[in-house]
Amino acid sequence: MNPNHDLFDLLNALDTAQTVPDAWQVGLVFFRKYGGNQITYTHERQDGSIVFLTTLPDWWMSYYLDNNYANLDPFIDVGRAYFSPTRFDTNSVNLPVSLSAPARQMLNEFAETGSSTGFVIPTMAPSVPQISGFNIANTMQKQEFSQFYDDKENALVMAAHAVHQRCQELDPQLTRTDVHLAPHKITHYPELSPRERECLLWLCKGMRNDAIADRMGITRVTVEMHMRNCRQKLGARTREQAVVTAIKQGFITP
Repeated sequence: MNPNHDLFDLLNALDTAQTVPDAWQVGLVFFRKYGGNQITYTHERQDGSIVFLTTLPDWWMSYYLDNNYANLDPFIDVGRAYFSPTRFDTNSVNLPVSLSAPARQMLNEFAETGSSTGFVIPTMAPSVPQISGFNIANTMQKQEFSQFYDDKENALVMAAHAVHQRCQELDPQLTRTDVHLAPHKITHYPELSPRERECLLWLCKGMRNDAIADRMGITRVTVEMHMRNCRQKLGARTREQAVVTAIKQGFITP
């Protein structure tokens, strides 16, 4: 493998792609060459519905959609809360987000598709409410996976961004593509208090609890209480997820 050469070939092939399916197939050639066994491109439309271009088997996607797994998928949570690529291992469940019991069950079932280890690669900037990114998984064990990808991760990340960019150029909402679709879930959230909204705004700016407390003239315990209330009201498992939901619902504007 020569990552620079392969990326150059990928970019040239993407330039000639005239449809999203064409760009997707070009990306698959690259990702499979670099160890991808099950590859999924996830993109959230402006109406809140989520599109999945994927090599995962149809039985899994039907099961996933029937069980509304998009509403608790920890991979989607990671994509919303983090911009850097995140490695995962379905056996040890080493994801940087809190997992509910149903989410853990989903991961165990996901492993049955031949997905033991892999990457979540977000392709949207953190300031953009919609989620978009790639999940590239394979059957490798944790140590084998780590050794194989130590010098290939950057190439995968650049390839994911290149495929995403070309798909956006061709069809930003992926409306002309025959894909799996998770419908938008209509949820009514309780109103956040002014203090709760202010806490989330400072969190958006990268401030920690101590700094937020100093800025607002309140105690750290009070900040933690406001953050906990925000998570409960917004149905979020993490503070970062609460921020994203608050932005999408129009409660705060970064």
